[in-house]
Amino acid sequence: MRIVMTGATAGFGLFAAERLVAAGADLVIGARSPSALPSSLAGRVAAHPLDLDALANVRAFADALGEAPIDVLVLNAGLQLARPARSADGFERTFAVNHLAHYLLLRLLAGRLAQGGRIVLTGSGTHDPAEKTPVTPPVHANADWLAHPERDPTAEKGTRQACFRAYSSSKLANIMTAREAARRLPGVDVLAYDPGYVPHTGLGRDNGRIIAALVSLILPRLMKADRTSTIPRSGQFLADLATDGRFAGARGSYWSVRGPALVEVAPSQLARDDEACARLWDDSARLVGLDP
Repeated sequence: MRIVMTGATAGFGLFAAERLVAAGADLVIGARSPSALPSSLAGRVAAHPLDLDALANVRAFADALGEAPIDVLVLNAGLQLARPARSADGFERTFAVNHLAHYLLLRLLAGRLAQGGRIVLTGSGTHDPAEKTPVTPPVHANADWLAHPERDPTAEKGTRQACFRAYSSSKLANIMTAREAARRLPGVDVLAYDPGYVPHTGLGRDNGRIIAALVSLILPRLMKADRTSTIPRSGQFLADLATDGRFAGARGSYWSVRGPALVEVAPSQLARDDEACARLWDDSARLVGLDP
């Protein structure tokens, strides 16, 4: 089984990658530093350079994979910023890395997915205002406004709130992309995944080591008891979603870690808006240079 994965070198993504390799998968990963992989993956996976900050790098990574069929595409990488920043292409960086880069990679590789192949996109419960997480929730899925916050009349004024909303909005986009991909890609399983809040993954590394450590201690106390997870638990569930036959036939379903279990739940009201999902797909295509 040939699996292509982003976000495989740290946190629960690394745990999932280790489990997939142990199960005999032919794992191909994108990494910013392919020559400096974790020891558990070095020599056991094929690694190609991939910096999701620039769409040109995404295209180069897709080209480097060749034309061999892909059985599973796991789009797991993500970041959360402490201060506003722009990507190499001039987009708001969180939206660019978490959504646009993965959207482009999905579009570029969709034609190479084997019949009965699978796509897994990692989202987050922060996308849903009803979850009432400590992270500022999204208010829309307008791709132009998310890519260019200075055009957004609803943009948050405070730095922390703006960065939180950029993150939750990008995760909303991941889930909506999964739902729309299921509609547009017949014959391919598509799932979205909420790993819960997992401390010590490096997601908040932009805050600096000390602040990130404090957040990892404080945030779980503000979350619902069943919404905090661990690296092994969320990593194992991600590996299961990628390969387990019980998820065959998934059409954009959303799976969330709730306590010790992985359960299918309904995403937010906006994520279930079919017209909004189609519009996000087409607008994202224009932003990354594809025909909508």
